[in-house]
Amino acid sequence: MTREQSLYKQIADRIIEDYGSCLDGELLPGERELADKYSVKRSTIQYAMSKLAEQGLVYRKRGKGTFIRKENKRVMNISDAAVYGTQGIAALVRSYGIKVKNVVLVSGIITGNRFLEEKLGLQKDEPIFALHRVRYGNEEPLAIEYTYVPKKFFTDVETMDFSMVSLYDYMEARGHLPIKYDKRLRLEKLFPKEARYLELPVDDPAFYFELIGFDADRHTVEYTESYVCCNRTEFSFTTRI
Repeated sequence: MTREQSLYKQIADRIIEDYGSCLDGELLPGERELADKYSVKRSTIQYAMSKLAEQGLVYRKRGKGTFIRKENKRVMNISDAAVYGTQGIAALVRSYGIKVKNVVLVSGIITGNRFLEEKLGLQKDEPIFALHRVRYGNEEPLAIEYTYVPKKFFTDVETMDFSMVSLYDYMEARGHLPIKYDKRLRLEKLFPKEARYLELPVDDPAFYFELIGFDADRHTVEYTESYVCCNRTEFSFTTRI
């Protein structure tokens, strides 16, 4: 370990020692105040904070500051069955005792998008309902979702307020709940738009999920792309022999 790295670690350790007894979600002093307190450069505080964030001990909210996170308390485990499959993200978040909020960014009908038509197995210019949402847990952004469903199966979908109504509850009520999925998972760096909505730095890593959902009659009823915060969730899966 270099002398510089040793200094960063010392400062990070002192921050946790001095503020580790704070409540989960409590705001830490600003970088300038901490730099004065520990008699170091502000850049040293910034680097120490970034390392603490990587360890899951603090989290940042753009324009608001850095907050204490009790280790593992807010990190949700996304099992293979819960990746927008048999359990949607809202149900998953609620299972951790976290208050769920959905903010709808886009809601409406689109046509002429050949990429989405192919994903949903639709003919050219068949209408598609687009739903883009930011999913929050205890006022903290956890994921941004881009969901598309065929309008022909959900004729009244435009009348729904999906900031309040569960999409999967609605799909089940209309007889087209997804029960089988093709899923893909990879790590991707956040683009500026997604980083802004998730209140994370650009190029931070995120879980990227892509899924296609099929109902009991094997109709393709959903195509979703999701970016899920790595520092607020973990992913696990079970292999079967």
